[in-house]
Amino acid sequence: MAITPQMKQSIQLLGMSIKDLSEYIDSLVTKNPFLQKLINNKKSDKYNGVPGLRADGETYDHADTTRYRENPRFSLLSNLRMLGLKDKALEITEYMIFEMDENGYITVEPEEVASDLGVTTEEVEDCLEAIQGMEPAGIGARDIRECLQLQLKRKNKQESLEYAIVSHFLIEVARNDIEKIANSLKVDKNKVRDAINYIKKLDPRPASAVLSKDTQVIIPELLAKVDKRAVRLELNKSHLPRLKIYNPYENELDIIKDPEARKFLKENMNIAKGLVDNLKRREDTICKVAKYILDFQKEAIAKGEAGLKTLTLKDVAEALNFHPSTISRAISNKYIQINDKVVPMNSLLSHGIKKESGELTSKSFIKNRIVELVKKEDGALPLSDAQIEAKLKENGIVIKRRTIAKYRKCLQILPTHLRKKVKAD
Repeated sequence: MAITPQMKQSIQLLGMSIKDLSEYIDSLVTKNPFLQKLINNKKSDKYNGVPGLRADGETYDHADTTRYRENPRFSLLSNLRMLGLKDKALEITEYMIFEMDENGYITVEPEEVASDLGVTTEEVEDCLEAIQGMEPAGIGARDIRECLQLQLKRKNKQESLEYAIVSHFLIEVARNDIEKIANSLKVDKNKVRDAINYIKKLDPRPASAVLSKDTQVIIPELLAKVDKRAVRLELNKSHLPRLKIYNPYENELDIIKDPEARKFLKENMNIAKGLVDNLKRREDTICKVAKYILDFQKEAIAKGEAGLKTLTLKDVAEALNFHPSTISRAISNKYIQINDKVVPMNSLLSHGIKKESGELTSKSFIKNRIVELVKKEDGALPLSDAQIEAKLKENGIVIKRRTIAKYRKCLQILPTHLRKKVKAD
């Protein structure tokens, strides 16, 4: 089925943050005579399963507008489409691009993507490879080691000393332990020093110039009060752009009679109506998704993150009869204020990991267990990721060491050698 311009706009609006949405609307208001931007109400709209009501004030905001910059993630998707990827591959790559952080890293596990989208892990890996083949070099990496490896591969240095150092001695590079690297690889210290200097010229944040903003202001799109019994959800109208359609040429008979003018007026009126409809659809979709997630997690939220129940993007999509990519766009770059805390919407989802018994346990439970293990460790002999892996396995939780390292970084827990230093001082 061909995608109409209005459908394309609807898809793009859903993936935008409030800031991007405001800039986009400002750009259209300056071009379309039928659109007027209302001064935002300070009151919020309660959401009870129906779209929020529009503001009904009659004063307008004629402030200078800012130039809209398209969400760079859409530009990445456009580049991928030029590679001739099929529909399923485009769906997978879109999911991962919206999961990408502002530095260009994709930390979601291929198995999770496969589970959410109902595809194979091999298909996800193939799509990840396509993303990693894009510019800038290093984009789509899962950690800093892979990021630097991708940059070296792009320079045909897979067999180089630099590649060997990045692959096996990143900790030593951070310590500037040239002697250990030289002894381990049986190479001259000066060659190691030169290789490290070359590595330091690589970019550990390859997409920061593309995806990150100069100043990132976090604005919650939704306001929620949650306890064990109920969820009260409101739209944050103080920041959501509000529009009204009006016709300044309604009584201009000379203009209405002119065929070219009539064509111009009809086209712009249709565009204006399409935008307002799409904004209502965006609002309704985000509210439905947030309401379902909050209702599902309300008891867990009252207890704190450690109590989050297993809830995946695929679960939400099936419950609401939406496509998984719709849920992905609805929670991407969106924040919600729950009671007095502002959190990313996607932080309320938690993939389940199957224990040896077959029982599912959530990621948040595993992260909490890692925190407990580190708190109880011997300061002189802090636990390595391998030891944490072994202790989790004792509880029937089998996960990869790389996943433990990812969770540890997410929890801002230092690596073993740095924890030892901190606790020894």
